[in-house]
Amino acid sequence: MDSIDHRMQSFVAWRGEVPSAAKRLEDFEARKHAATWIRHNIGKGVAGAYVIGYALEARWWSYFFERVETFAPIGAEVWNIEAYNHEGKSWLGRFYHWPEGTRWGRAQPLHGGGQVTEDPLGA
Repeated sequence: MDSIDHRMQSFVAWRGEVPSAAKRLEDFEARKHAATWIRHNIGKGVAGAYVIGYALEARWWSYFFERVETFAPIGAEVWNIEAYNHEGKSWLGRFYHWPEGTRWGRAQPLHGGGQVTEDPLGA
């Protein structure tokens, strides 16, 4: 069975936003990180979501994963994922994950406040 941790890591790799040299932040590292966002959201995490973060020098990336119980293609899970980075950029998207083969794919756009939240990478 595919673990939540493996799902999160495979998503980050699939997206390609985080440089391969970036280091995944462990809980104890996150609590000491210079960025307030990382200190408050990685490590203990946020209730109701799975969180993963990476850092490379002064740059950082964070992803929040929430599994959604809704219609999905056969064999797929549906995940709402939010991402934030050191440049102040963020995106929100809905994705399918197929544990068999560890594949990810883009689902329908999410709506926030009546407007479609766009993913800057368009994946």
